[in-house]
Amino acid sequence: MSRRWYVACAALILLGLLVRQPLLLVVALLSLLVLLTADIWARYCLHDLRFARKLSESRVLFGEEVTLSFVVENAKLLPLPWLEVEDTVPRALALQGRQLRIQASTNRAVLENLFSPRWYERITRRYTVTCNARGVHTFGPTNIRSGDLFGFVERSETLQDRQYLIVYPLVVPLSSFRLPARYPFGDRRAPRRLLEDPSRVIGVRDYVYGDDLRRVHWKATARLMELQSKVYEPTTTYTLVTFLNVVTQLDIYYGIHPELQELSICAAASVADWALNEGYAVGLYANSIMYMPELGMQLPEKQDQNASNQEAARETLAEQLKRRRILIPPASNEEQRKRIMEALARVQGFFGSSIEDLIQQERTHLPAGATVVVITGVISDPLLDILSRLKQAGHAVTILMVGNQPVANRLAGIPVYHLGGEETWQEISACYNLPEGANGSEQQKEVVQASSFHL
Repeated sequence: MSRRWYVACAALILLGLLVRQPLLLVVALLSLLVLLTADIWARYCLHDLRFARKLSESRVLFGEEVTLSFVVENAKLLPLPWLEVEDTVPRALALQGRQLRIQASTNRAVLENLFSPRWYERITRRYTVTCNARGVHTFGPTNIRSGDLFGFVERSETLQDRQYLIVYPLVVPLSSFRLPARYPFGDRRAPRRLLEDPSRVIGVRDYVYGDDLRRVHWKATARLMELQSKVYEPTTTYTLVTFLNVVTQLDIYYGIHPELQELSICAAASVADWALNEGYAVGLYANSIMYMPELGMQLPEKQDQNASNQEAARETLAEQLKRRRILIPPASNEEQRKRIMEALARVQGFFGSSIEDLIQQERTHLPAGATVVVITGVISDPLLDILSRLKQAGHAVTILMVGNQPVANRLAGIPVYHLGGEETWQEISACYNLPEGANGSEQQKEVVQASSFHL
């Protein structure tokens, strides 16, 4: 409180003593008591006050629910008559049973909570968050306000306690896109040579000059008294490579169609999940970068005139951008599934080269006989030209078209499947927005229960 109020109270006390007015003296003492109480609360209200936000999971599947907990602990003798906590939460995620205040300037939502913790009291509140939006969602910062009992003085503090929740893309059966059930991308193309799996021994044979010593079957050699070599089972590795074109049809107001983009990402995740379940080695390439807010981005300073420092800053920035590029070589282990889903969860708007340049850059690194699947919303003559060359090189090529207008079933000899448009994405995502207790159709239940990707 201002010192002038204390001076005024002191003057009233002195005046009450001089004129011998008990009522004036009582009023002055009560005013001084209110001032002291307000100052004590204002000075110590945020001392030894602990706030924590906890998410039950940091990575979840599309449609799952997580628990958001707020823990407030007043670790001091002074109780707090009121404590207001405003936490910034993602607008795309819904909190069950709560209305959020929308910030028009940042397009974020604010969750408001009012507490009244007593001395040495801990209060916990829990909310259920429905994760029906793919991406990396940021929680925080948090603004805390408190003050005296009378509301004269308040103090505030902003906590930069950001937390990130990653929601993986929606995975649906390929039948949702009306693709052929058995071989959606044509017959399997085997590589040009067969491989032998050393872990699968199916017999022995006589040793031949030039055989590796690691191939010798020593137990059979000792039994027959002649060198024997192991016979391995020949195996073939099927490879599927997905090229995702993040750029969809342009929109007058937003630049892109968000629903078409989400449908493309959903298709890429569904194709990768199906291929891994079928035993393919799966790779993913996209003409975008991953959104990684938890790592930050160090930008070069323009004010720095030192050429060597500017060059080092540019190299650092280039290294950071390279680390965020979505270039995942084919693999067939379970970690590959998580890498692909993580990358698709972090996909953001268009950044970088065109899909034609990306395919041209990676075409020489594709395994022999690999199946190439291109998911795009725009088909151009340069794209058809480079895909025709991939087909001539022995690759099975398929285009998955995303858009509101269907296209021809075959272009330049390449099969084209129309996955649908905005209505298709709305129908698929609506399966996760059914009211509690509502019974959806059999197709909706199939979509909800289809995901075979588990954390």
